[in-house]
Amino acid sequence: MSPITFRQSAERNFDDLDTDGDGFLTRYDYMALAQRRLEQTGLRPDSPEGEAVIDAHLSAWDTHARGLDADRDGQISRDEYVRSFDLLARMGVLETVLEPISRATFAAADRDGDGAISAEEFGLLWDRPGTDLTGAFTRADADGDGRITFEEFARARFGLLMGEV
Repeated sequence: MSPITFRQSAERNFDDLDTDGDGFLTRYDYMALAQRRLEQTGLRPDSPEGEAVIDAHLSAWDTHARGLDADRDGQISRDEYVRSFDLLARMGVLETVLEPISRATFAAADRDGDGAISAEEFGLLWDRPGTDLTGAFTRADADGDGRITFEEFARARFGLLMGEV
């Protein structure tokens, strides 16, 4: 991926996370993202699965704030995020940082608990405008069985973040 495309991908991801559009990421944004996931999947916040989604997002905020908030002002600016996104990707740890949210999100979508999500369940989670959901699902379904395992989901999510989907 070229540096310009990579930067654009990081900026797009920042915009996805900045739920209130104020140009900064805060704990509020991560909580709002968790609430959006709960609404998308129909989970109650006080259910075990709902609590896991909230906990994963707030834990991600804590991790991101510690690692990305360079000036320690309690918020992550676009510039701080883009620089850190690049560093995490180059170090090969971006997927590890994202795993808790990915796991909680996947579990929330896996309504029957069988360890895989259907195209319909996938569509509940994938809400980026302009994304071809059918194509994204087909690309994510590496073994072509019509269902996505967590590993397939995590690869697809990483691809989306890296601008490959």
